[in-house]
Amino acid sequence: MESTGLYKTIQDTVGASLVATTRSASKLADEDLDFHRSANPLIGINLDRQNARLLGLANRLLAHSASSSGLVRPQLEDSEDVDLNWTEIVDVVDSLLEKADTTLDEFSGVLKRLSPSKDQDPVPRPAQLGFNAFRNQDLSKPQLLFDHVPHNQFNGPFQPLLTNKPHAIVPFEESAKQIIEEDGST
Repeated sequence: MESTGLYKTIQDTVGASLVATTRSASKLADEDLDFHRSANPLIGINLDRQNARLLGLANRLLAHSASSSGLVRPQLEDSEDVDLNWTEIVDVVDSLLEKADTTLDEFSGVLKRLSPSKDQDPVPRPAQLGFNAFRNQDLSKPQLLFDHVPHNQFNGPFQPLLTNKPHAIVPFEESAKQIIEEDGST
């Protein structure tokens, strides 16, 4: 109970800080920064200090995340490096989010652990059946389940199973006539 209350307090504090930072950053357009730098040199110094601080935090976060995921950490020396190394940054953050998602799924019970615990016996896998596995199975012939089982030894003329064709252009009686060949067979 105590840990959930602590987590909620931290979550609320961090969330409020992120919302305040996002609102402050969105109020000042990127195009206005050069103007404010030229108007007040103290703003320029503060902006440079904050840029360096944010790049340092981003480098530390990327270094920690990349070390746990096995990816190569992108080195950010200035703000242009963020644009130049964007795909590497996204890969590291995506890997970190995937691990967090998997951990939350395991914790909530949605996903079982991939490696069995010491208490559990590993699930036996069925033997590989090989290339002709489907061909080698004993399958019953589906023709034997038909209402009218076909007989291939029948030598007489074809007898249709239909008795009428209600929507036919050519009437059933006309289309079901037997044709007598020149040699007398039907």
